[in-house]
Amino acid sequence: MESLNGGKTRPLTPHALGVLKDIARQPVPQQEINPGVRDRLHREHLVEDVELRSPYAVHKGGNCTHLKITEAGLAVLKAKA
Repeated sequence: MESLNGGKTRPLTPHALGVLKDIARQPVPQQEINPGVRDRLHREHLVEDVELRSPYAVHKGGNCTHLKITEAGLAVLKAKA
């Protein structure tokens, strides 16, 4: 899968690492995460999609896609600590 910025891959930014830390605490609805960061985390298999109950009233108790950290994501956080 090619990146949104034309295939150039750089190290994870401090912002992306912060988002990954937030996801490690608990799954986060995907619409709360910058699309570029979300793309990067998916391409490196650091997160996966899971369907969980939506925190938004517009969904009226339905589900929405959340991002959940993977073992690879946990390993990246452990290496950066």
